[in-house]
Amino acid sequence: MSRTFTPEYIHRTHAPFLGLDPVASLKQARHVIEHAITHQPRSLQKRIGPSELGTPCDHCLAAKLAGWQQTERGVPWLPYIGTSVHEKLEAVFVERNFQLEAEGKPLRYLMEQKTMVGTVGGQEIWGSTDLVDLEAGMTVDWKIVGASTLKQAKSGPSPVYHAQADLYAKGWNDAGIRIDHVAIAYLPRNAVSLDQAVWWTAPHDRARAEHVLQRANNLALNLTVLESISIEARDTWITALTRDSHCYDCARFPDAPPARPRDTFFDLPTQ
Repeated sequence: MSRTFTPEYIHRTHAPFLGLDPVASLKQARHVIEHAITHQPRSLQKRIGPSELGTPCDHCLAAKLAGWQQTERGVPWLPYIGTSVHEKLEAVFVERNFQLEAEGKPLRYLMEQKTMVGTVGGQEIWGSTDLVDLEAGMTVDWKIVGASTLKQAKSGPSPVYHAQADLYAKGWNDAGIRIDHVAIAYLPRNAVSLDQAVWWTAPHDRARAEHVLQRANNLALNLTVLESISIEARDTWITALTRDSHCYDCARFPDAPPARPRDTFFDLPTQ
């Protein structure tokens, strides 16, 4: 939030001019930004969430369930952009609820509310739903994406995104809030107009969510059995699991195969 300060106030409360080297100053500013990115809650999150359960990559799902650590390729700037847009959109709908309240109408939206979508290996899986439209009985997931994902979105969501949407809807229904539809808003990261966005919606498919949870529980059971033998047996089994050819996460785990000649993984997902 911008504020207007008088010179007198600045001189009284802020740091004095020291003639610091401008290159050093920029490095310090970058450090402040990078620290904020790498220490925000989404970056520090370790437990698997609904956004990861639907991955078609058996290897990466098992690795995440086992708690393997992933390495970042530099500071995750694109996810930070996505997080920032999510925060602004949350504020937009907070303001809309205030307007409805001022008009004497019931609040229509829930923003960034936690919901428990199910259990995997006896552990509750929680996630934050971007938007719930109570009047429509619909969840909405914001995806801040690049041009290639935006183009693909016109044919419908990926299995990962579709599963995530149905998991959240299942969670809300389990909690007693009726959700009949799921939606994904693909918002362009690089376009100059929101007209380029893709808005997708479909009836909630509870069976899809239950299938995703069952698959994860099957993997978790195998991990538990193998861990009772040895960690080495568990990790060897994970490495031998099937990998999805378009998986971004495979390259971030310690057993990553050698880099391909053209090692690109489409758009890095922001959420």
